[in-house]
Amino acid sequence: MNHKLSLKHHCIETEIKKRYNIALSEYFKGCGDPAEEIEARIDIFKEALETLDFGLLRSRHPELRGKSNASVALYRDESGRLHITIDGKDIEPQIQI
Repeated sequence: MNHKLSLKHHCIETEIKKRYNIALSEYFKGCGDPAEEIEARIDIFKEALETLDFGLLRSRHPELRGKSNASVALYRDESGRLHITIDGKDIEPQIQI
């Protein structure tokens, strides 16, 4: 599943935190999408928050700093690896060590 991120008002890290908190809220309220879909969103956003080097991503890709109209998405490939696209182009996700 492709998760489109809006970076018009804030950076990628803040957007992912926001989306993670929304998914948690939906899960515990039991409303909206099926629990499996919400759990999948929680999982991808949590992994992104725990593993991505947001500082490095923002320094290498100005579109991820916020105030951007770029089309940005977060997704997993078939092997389960996180990927980020900017305007349809895959970028290296920059995993923290």
